[in-house]
Amino acid sequence: MIGKLIWNDIKQNKLLSVVTTIFMAVSAMLLSLTVLLFVNLLSSIDDLMQQAKTPDFLQMHTGEWDEKEMAQFVQEHTEVKEWQICRFLNLENGTIRLGDYSLADSTQDNGLCVQGEQFDYLLDMENKLPEVLQGEVYVPVCYRARYNLNIGDVMQIGSREFVIAGFVRDAQMNSMMASSKRFLIHEADYQAIKEQGEEEYLIEFLLQDGTDVNAFITAYEAEGLPANGPAITKPLIRMMNALSDGMMILVVFIVSIVVLLISLLCIRFILLMRMEKDKKEVGMLKALGIGNREIRRLYLAKYILLSVCGATLGLLMAYLILNPLTKQMQELYGVSKSIWLTGSISLLTVFLAEGLILLSIRHSLKKAEKLSALEALFSTQKQKRNHAWGQYLLIGFVVAAGTFLMLVPQNLYSTLASPKFVTYMGIGDGEIRIDVRQTEDIEMVTEQIVSELEKDTRIEKYTVLQTRSYPAFLSDGTICNLMTEMGNHTVFPVSYVEGRAPEKETELALSTLNAKEFGLSVGDSLQLLIGGRKITYTICGVYSDITNGGKTAKACNMEECVKDDTPVMWSILYITLKESVSREQWMEEYNHAGVDAVDIADYVKETYGQTLEEISLAVKVATGIAVLIIFVVVLLFVRLIVERNRYSISLQKAMGFTNGSIKKIYMMKGFLPAVAGVVTGLLTGNICGEGICGIILKSFGADGFQFVIAWEMVFILIPAVALMAAGIAVWIGILEIKNVKAFECCMGKE
Repeated sequence: MIGKLIWNDIKQNKLLSVVTTIFMAVSAMLLSLTVLLFVNLLSSIDDLMQQAKTPDFLQMHTGEWDEKEMAQFVQEHTEVKEWQICRFLNLENGTIRLGDYSLADSTQDNGLCVQGEQFDYLLDMENKLPEVLQGEVYVPVCYRARYNLNIGDVMQIGSREFVIAGFVRDAQMNSMMASSKRFLIHEADYQAIKEQGEEEYLIEFLLQDGTDVNAFITAYEAEGLPANGPAITKPLIRMMNALSDGMMILVVFIVSIVVLLISLLCIRFILLMRMEKDKKEVGMLKALGIGNREIRRLYLAKYILLSVCGATLGLLMAYLILNPLTKQMQELYGVSKSIWLTGSISLLTVFLAEGLILLSIRHSLKKAEKLSALEALFSTQKQKRNHAWGQYLLIGFVVAAGTFLMLVPQNLYSTLASPKFVTYMGIGDGEIRIDVRQTEDIEMVTEQIVSELEKDTRIEKYTVLQTRSYPAFLSDGTICNLMTEMGNHTVFPVSYVEGRAPEKETELALSTLNAKEFGLSVGDSLQLLIGGRKITYTICGVYSDITNGGKTAKACNMEECVKDDTPVMWSILYITLKESVSREQWMEEYNHAGVDAVDIADYVKETYGQTLEEISLAVKVATGIAVLIIFVVVLLFVRLIVERNRYSISLQKAMGFTNGSIKKIYMMKGFLPAVAGVVTGLLTGNICGEGICGIILKSFGADGFQFVIAWEMVFILIPAVALMAAGIAVWIGILEIKNVKAFECCMGKE
């Protein structure tokens, strides 16, 4: 009997039933998709890192090292399970060609390596150890699509040629955010080509389970072991791998939460309207002695049926959309093996989404229980007016939410794509960047470049920053090596969360992650050992940085009387040219002279290209969902408004008003809330959206985050798309006015 009543109700209210099911399906789809993407990403990364046996601690080092000292250190520390030293042969990018493409403009440090002996393996596309023959090379998988490479193509290094035998996943350097890329070759080929590059060493450790990695790093640094380069830990490697794809998942998560809120409100409103329409029937049932529980069960049974349909449809759609969204993820990390875990969690997420909707419905149904039979039989005009106002407010809210959905992903995309974003990475906001690394005498090469820049009249301004590693004495008595960038940091400043750039010789700025780890803030002191002297620095600023693990410092050059014999790890020069100078021509001229000059905008594009592609896809998906929601909801509620006002519309027609004049009134009534919604959505998207994205990026060391807004998108395109979707929906919705007859008001239809 109940089933028959439910089926008849659905047939009589097809539109409301279909819309309710769609809201339930979209909510289930987006939330389950977020979980599927997130679990797939983490599971794939963990599987790859496990099979590749990623080291727990890695110290990059350029220069000499003593094998006996390393062996002695390992012997004294039982927490070391295995250790090895891998060689990485850095090559000049200009000498490398992949197929038809030169890597001269690449911002990555590209080099050769052989397979790790005990761990840190480079894996093929089946996540197995490839067998490399002489004359063959395995190329990083991230370069396959970028340079349109296929097996059998040729990689050229100077005059030597290698056949591309396959592609490898590098658990350490898969992401384009990792500044280096390793090509796998045979040991004999490595020895033959060794003279063409600069060798760097990767000192790697696998530690026993439960080992405090930070304590191990402190012990390593205290022994004064080789540390002429960045130190990297396993959690940092995992974070760098997850960051690029994680940004896209963040966008999908924001969209799913907003859509769930819209669904909760719209379904609740539809239910309340339906209950108001059924008031007289409910009143009659109560008058006949049927209890509240039975009436509630009748309504709930219908929505449980719609919820099951919506959940099933949403889950199917999530799995259909999953493949294109995880294509790049699978390319980089492989297919997740945790199929049952992923499926179970996604199913639980769907149950959670539908459960929240059903709880909201149950809460709304309790309102009907408070009405007496008399109140249900005779509704007041005031209740009807309040209900009508609620419909207009809901139109405004949904348009605001839709605008928010379009705006936040777009702002995130434009921010990451902007050259200004480099200031959150710990990089100066110059136009051109020159890196001096992996060379025998970095200081001499830097001086030669500076002498050339001094003579170049095309340059507006430039600065030279040299990074050295100094022992730092913390308040708890521990000593750690602090990578400190020395130079003038006021010429091309980074983004400072607190304070400012160092201007005096005794001032030091710390990255946000270092400031948190050391427990220091602006005004505190820190001692560094420079040239055999302990020099006390005052912390003048805390800045955003996600380079070199996010743990760096900045200081001014020391006085000439302080003899600083600490070797330079690398030098970076930032340059801005005069307006009339061609940037491309200037860089080409210097690159021919053996200098690696790159455009900062290209640097950002290459570093975040993988991330930007995925966020761009998420922007399109979010925009499509937002437009669909705005159109469906506005159309639905405008049709309901017209239906609820049939009596007054009929009366207006009987008084001589034309269809056109009545349509204008309702067009304004439907469109004005949409305009208010767009304004609200723009405000909340720029303010709240910035805060949400900032919280996520802060965990990676990019603190003090602010949107770089593409104004033409914010003030023209997005409002135009939202208003167009709302306007078309209102126009279609009011077409029903022509079907209202003037004589209906005389028939008592109200």
